Amino acid sequence: MKPFRLWRRLVPVAVIATAALAVGAAPTAHADVTVSQHHGDVGTDIVGGGTVTEPKPWIAALYNNGGFTCTASQIGAQWIITAAHCVEGSGAYSVRIGSLSRSGGGTVVTVSEKHLHPEYAWPNNDIALLRLSQSFPNSYAPMATSADLSTGQASTIYGWGSEQPDWGGTLPDRLKYSDGNTTTQWCDTPGVICMMGDGGVAGGDSGGPGFVASAQTGRYVLAGVCAIGHVPADTRWGGYTSIPHNATWINQVSGL
Repeated sequence: MKPFRLWRRLVPVAVIATAALAVGAAPTAHADVTVSQHHGDVGTDIVGGGTVTEPKPWIAALYNNGGFTCTASQIGAQWIITAAHCVEGSGAYSVRIGSLSRSGGGTVVTVSEKHLHPEYAWPNNDIALLRLSQSFPNSYAPMATSADLSTGQASTIYGWGSEQPDWGGTLPDRLKYSDGNTTTQWCDTPGVICMMGDGGVAGGDSGGPGFVASAQTGRYVLAGVCAIGHVPADTRWGGYTSIPHNATWINQVSGL
């Protein structure tokens, strides 16, 4: 177990300014989506890992007052899930949905409500739900249940975080991924799933999705949101707030 003082919340080291955001038109169809393991070319991304080239319609870049702050996922027509520490502050929040670029493409929708877990105290219960100002039918990230989880199962994480082990440098524009597996080696916070692979999380990956291959079906399902990282990030693990652990609260807030 690494010393707690080396853990970090994963908001960006520097907020990157973006152009003014406007709400776009929503598509007309929606369905659940599975996660392919064929993401794209391997490169120096997510501190290791690779660059995503296949569409991920449920991925969302989170902005505060027009500046990128975290990664997130769409789980319903009006609901985004991310880390609570991403939305602690005041400001006008919005999300860019469905683009592999955090600075262009996709559809930008404003956030009308934010719901932090009532027992959030980082690193515990670091999870939040964001209600969109309008319905956005789409392909949503399918959420895991407790029956989907097991130790050592295959996992994939996504995010727009720093590519440097010290979390420095300019954040990449293109979405990154890392394949690996769940582990109990690093995380002992209740309700946190530890994922370790060929890339480590860093500043900007906060709130990003961690998928696992279901222990029941093998289908990739959304198991957690990125909450905990480690400096240096080349230790290549991240702590993800468990969605099954928080399923009752998610349902109470969103009805999902």
